[in-house]
Amino acid sequence: MTRLVVVDDHPVFRRGLVSLLTASGLTVVAEAATGDEAVQVCATDPPDVVLMDLGMPGLGGIAATERIVAAHPRTAVVVVTLFDDESSVRAALDAGASGYVVKEADPDQIVAAVRAAAMGALWLGTGVPRPLAAIDARGPEPLPGLSPREGAVAELLGRGLTNAAIAARLGLSGKTVANYVSTVLTRLGAADRAEAARIVRERR
Repeated sequence: MTRLVVVDDHPVFRRGLVSLLTASGLTVVAEAATGDEAVQVCATDPPDVVLMDLGMPGLGGIAATERIVAAHPRTAVVVVTLFDDESSVRAALDAGASGYVVKEADPDQIVAAVRAAAMGALWLGTGVPRPLAAIDARGPEPLPGLSPREGAVAELLGRGLTNAAIAARLGLSGKTVANYVSTVLTRLGAADRAEAARIVRERR
């Protein structure tokens, strides 16, 4: 059962999303109207997928996405927003989003994005710009046993990048990258970075 949290500051649209997802056989466990509320909800009971608006008062969707993904690497975030410019898409992907759909898209695209994110895949809806550098940094698909963000860090470890270089590439803090590296080593069963890099290369 895929558990979802829907985040949007417009009640009518938010409730419409809840109805759409519920009708599609998905389970919405909570709603939030701001990025701060989303972070708090996920801290209490991390869902499988968060549907995240970008333009909200207070903590915006990009910052909320980064905080949620950093704190709960196995929670995927799908952005559902009015913004369809490449800079917004790039910022969302760099923050750790696993999907991006514009609000005008066919409802089926939103459901498809949620299902893809729940399986660890990246989904960009029709008409959404493809910022190639950001997509490349995340890797073609997550490694088995790793979340999309962990997979992105693992891919860059496999290329021999330092923590500082990974942080710059993914737009994360050094501390956040260090936490991800530690998690990746554990999940891969690697004793150190060199072994992790070897495992990543072998799995590819």
